[in-house]
Amino acid sequence: MTALRFRRSAGAALLLAGLLAATGCDRAPDGSVSRLPTPADPAADAAPAEAFERTWLGVLPCADCDGIQTRLQLRADPDGARYVLEETYLGGSGENRFVQEGDWREEGAVIQGQPAEVYRLDPDGPGRWFWVQPDGALEMLEAEGRPAVDGLAFRLQRI
Repeated sequence: MTALRFRRSAGAALLLAGLLAATGCDRAPDGSVSRLPTPADPAADAAPAEAFERTWLGVLPCADCDGIQTRLQLRADPDGARYVLEETYLGGSGENRFVQEGDWREEGAVIQGQPAEVYRLDPDGPGRWFWVQPDGALEMLEAEGRPAVDGLAFRLQRI
Protein backbone atom coordinates (compact mmCIF):
# COMPACT_ATOMS: atom_id res chain seq x y z
CA MET A 1 0.00 0.00 0.00
CA THR A 2 1.42 3.34 -0.97
CA ALA A 3 1.61 6.27 1.44
CA LEU A 4 -1.02 8.22 -0.54
CA ARG A 5 -3.50 5.34 -0.48
CA PHE A 6 -2.88 4.88 3.27
CA ARG A 7 -3.57 8.60 3.93
CA ARG A 8 -6.83 8.46 1.92
CA SER A 9 -8.00 5.36 3.81
CA ALA A 10 -7.11 6.94 7.16
CA GLY A 11 -8.90 10.19 6.18
CA ALA A 12 -12.04 8.29 5.17
CA ALA A 13 -11.97 6.34 8.43
CA LEU A 14 -11.65 9.55 10.47
CA LEU A 15 -14.53 11.16 8.57
CA LEU A 16 -16.74 8.11 9.16
CA ALA A 17 -15.84 8.03 12.87
CA GLY A 18 -16.71 11.74 13.19
CA LEU A 19 -20.10 11.24 11.54
CA LEU A 20 -20.91 8.29 13.80
CA ALA A 21 -19.91 10.24 16.91
CA ALA A 22 -22.04 13.23 15.89
CA THR A 23 -25.17 11.11 15.46
CA GLY A 24 -24.80 9.61 18.93
CA CYS A 25 -24.88 12.98 20.73
CA ASP A 26 -28.65 13.51 20.94
CA ARG A 27 -28.88 13.48 24.74
CA ALA A 28 -29.55 16.88 26.21
CA PRO A 29 -28.04 17.44 29.69
CA ASP A 30 -31.16 19.37 30.83
CA GLY A 31 -33.39 16.29 30.46
CA SER A 32 -35.23 17.58 27.40
CA VAL A 33 -36.60 15.27 24.76
CA SER A 34 -34.14 14.30 22.07
CA ARG A 35 -35.31 12.32 19.11
CA LEU A 36 -33.72 8.96 18.51
CA PRO A 37 -32.45 8.32 15.01
CA THR A 38 -35.39 8.08 12.61
CA PRO A 39 -35.84 5.28 10.13
CA ALA A 40 -35.09 5.91 6.46
CA ASP A 41 -38.84 5.74 5.71
CA PRO A 42 -40.70 8.31 7.90
CA ALA A 43 -44.03 6.62 7.13
CA ALA A 44 -42.81 3.54 9.01
CA ASP A 45 -42.94 5.56 12.26
CA ALA A 46 -46.33 7.15 11.53
CA ALA A 47 -48.61 4.69 13.36
CA PRO A 48 -48.30 1.67 15.62
CA ALA A 49 -48.39 -1.74 13.96
CA GLU A 50 -51.74 -2.77 15.46
CA ALA A 51 -55.07 -0.97 15.25
CA PHE A 52 -56.30 0.45 18.56
CA GLU A 53 -58.31 3.13 20.29
CA ARG A 54 -57.26 4.45 23.69
CA THR A 55 -58.54 7.25 25.90
CA TRP A 56 -56.96 9.22 28.76
CA LEU A 57 -58.63 11.67 31.17
CA GLY A 58 -57.40 14.12 33.81
CA VAL A 59 -57.41 17.68 35.10
CA LEU A 60 -54.29 19.60 34.13
CA PRO A 61 -53.07 22.78 35.87
CA CYS A 62 -54.25 26.17 34.61
CA ALA A 63 -52.71 29.58 35.36
CA ASP A 64 -56.00 31.53 35.33
CA CYS A 65 -58.71 28.95 36.05
CA ASP A 66 -59.43 26.03 38.39
CA GLY A 67 -57.95 23.47 36.00
CA ILE A 68 -58.35 22.09 32.52
CA GLN A 69 -60.38 18.91 32.31
CA THR A 70 -58.63 17.06 29.48
CA ARG A 71 -59.74 14.04 27.50
CA LEU A 72 -57.38 12.63 24.86
CA GLN A 73 -58.45 9.87 22.51
CA LEU A 74 -55.94 8.25 20.15
CA ARG A 75 -57.05 6.04 17.28
CA ALA A 76 -54.84 4.10 14.92
CA ASP A 77 -55.70 1.79 12.05
CA PRO A 78 -54.27 0.96 8.64
CA ASP A 79 -55.64 4.29 7.32
CA GLY A 80 -53.61 6.37 9.78
CA ALA A 81 -53.39 7.72 13.32
CA ARG A 82 -55.89 10.39 14.46
CA TYR A 83 -56.58 12.07 17.80
CA VAL A 84 -59.38 14.03 19.46
CA LEU A 85 -58.39 16.36 22.31
CA GLU A 86 -61.20 17.87 24.40
CA GLU A 87 -60.29 20.57 26.92
CA THR A 88 -62.75 22.21 29.31
CA TYR A 89 -61.53 25.17 31.36
CA LEU A 90 -63.04 24.88 34.83
CA GLY A 91 -64.33 27.84 36.82
CA GLY A 92 -64.13 30.38 34.00
CA SER A 93 -66.81 32.34 32.23
CA GLY A 94 -67.66 32.38 28.54
CA GLU A 95 -66.62 29.69 26.06
CA ASN A 96 -64.74 27.13 28.08
CA ARG A 97 -64.77 23.91 25.98
CA PHE A 98 -62.46 23.36 23.04
CA VAL A 99 -62.08 20.34 20.75
CA GLN A 100 -59.04 19.78 18.56
CA GLU A 101 -58.51 16.94 16.06
CA GLY A 102 -55.53 15.92 14.00
CA ASP A 103 -52.81 13.40 13.29
CA TRP A 104 -50.50 11.89 15.86
CA ARG A 105 -47.36 9.79 15.79
CA GLU A 106 -45.56 7.49 18.19
CA GLU A 107 -41.89 8.42 18.48
CA GLY A 108 -38.82 7.26 20.31
CA ALA A 109 -37.13 9.84 22.51
CA VAL A 110 -34.56 10.26 25.25
CA ILE A 111 -36.00 11.81 28.42
CA GLN A 112 -33.83 12.34 31.48
CA GLY A 113 -31.13 10.25 29.83
CA GLN A 114 -33.38 7.21 29.28
CA PRO A 115 -35.09 5.86 26.14
CA ALA A 116 -38.78 6.73 26.18
CA GLU A 117 -41.91 6.40 24.08
CA VAL A 118 -43.84 9.59 23.35
CA TYR A 119 -47.02 10.39 21.46
CA ARG A 120 -46.76 13.59 19.46
CA LEU A 121 -49.92 15.39 18.39
CA ASP A 122 -49.71 17.24 15.06
CA PRO A 123 -46.19 15.96 14.32
CA ASP A 124 -45.71 18.23 11.30
CA GLY A 125 -46.24 21.38 13.42
CA PRO A 126 -45.25 22.52 16.89
CA GLY A 127 -47.57 19.88 18.38
CA ARG A 128 -47.78 18.58 21.91
CA TRP A 129 -45.79 15.73 23.40
CA PHE A 130 -47.12 13.11 25.83
CA TRP A 131 -44.67 10.76 27.56
CA VAL A 132 -45.99 7.20 28.03
CA GLN A 133 -45.57 6.10 31.65
CA PRO A 134 -45.01 2.49 32.81
CA ASP A 135 -48.55 2.37 34.29
CA GLY A 136 -50.12 3.45 30.98
CA ALA A 137 -50.69 7.07 32.02
CA LEU A 138 -49.53 9.96 29.82
CA GLU A 139 -47.48 12.87 31.12
CA MET A 140 -47.74 16.06 29.11
CA LEU A 141 -44.32 17.53 28.39
CA GLU A 142 -43.49 21.22 28.36
CA ALA A 143 -43.09 23.09 25.08
CA GLU A 144 -39.34 22.45 25.07
CA GLY A 145 -39.98 18.72 25.46
CA ARG A 146 -38.91 18.60 29.11
CA PRO A 147 -40.91 16.93 31.87
CA ALA A 148 -42.69 19.41 34.11
CA VAL A 149 -41.25 19.98 37.58
CA ASP A 150 -44.43 18.46 39.08
CA GLY A 151 -45.00 15.74 36.51
CA LEU A 152 -47.85 14.15 38.49
CA ALA A 153 -49.92 17.31 38.02
CA PHE A 154 -49.58 16.95 34.24
CA ARG A 155 -50.74 13.31 34.01
CA LEU A 156 -53.71 11.88 32.22
CA GLN A 157 -54.92 8.47 33.41
CA ARG A 158 -55.96 5.83 30.93
CA ILE A 159 -59.65 4.96 31.04
